[in-house]
Amino acid sequence: MSKAAGTWNLEKPGKPFFTYVRDKVWETRLGRSLTQRQNSRITTWGLFVEKIVFDKLGMDYKLESRTRYAHPEIERWTGMPDVITRDGSKVGDIKCPWTLLSFCEMADAMAEGWEELKKTKPEYYWQLVSSSVLTGAKYAELIVYVPYKSELQEIKDAANNHAWDGTLSENDVQFINYATDEELPYLKGGKAYPNLISLEFEVPQEDKDLLTARVKLAVAELEKQL
Repeated sequence: MSKAAGTWNLEKPGKPFFTYVRDKVWETRLGRSLTQRQNSRITTWGLFVEKIVFDKLGMDYKLESRTRYAHPEIERWTGMPDVITRDGSKVGDIKCPWTLLSFCEMADAMAEGWEELKKTKPEYYWQLVSSSVLTGAKYAELIVYVPYKSELQEIKDAANNHAWDGTLSENDVQFINYATDEELPYLKGGKAYPNLISLEFEVPQEDKDLLTARVKLAVAELEKQL
């Protein structure tokens, strides 16, 4: 259950909760995800630029986006955080939004603190809580990046010279090479927002407990229907 909280009302399970359980029942019966990865610009941009962001974070972080963590007691609860510090104390997700609207929403919420992030972008907040539970990390960090216009050529060069690892293919990122600057997300330097922002917080134990209880309920519902 890698999307452990995104669309749920965690205070009182409602239709989204049971829709989520239904989808997981179908996926279990099929033995695969209901959806296939779409080769869209939005998805590809996020996956590709994430690795560029990681290179900017420094040596304290490990890239974990291909490592699946599992809950030690709840078999179906798994997740794949983007990064974790080498001492295991902090887990993080990297977001590289395609639209500046999404970037501004996240940036303003993050500036107000984790409680505002929880209200404005609950899917991102609860995913961090899930990653914290699965990895045992005390702290969580959301990292958001949109390049400055001056960095776009560096990204295009990286797309042209990238050592492909199977996550993406050269064909996937061709649109980055051929796009004009105005077709790609970028920020102007010297304005209100920096290109890379982050929010670090200690994950509240009460939210870990709430999420754990909700996952247990989802697993129980799932197993009743299998």
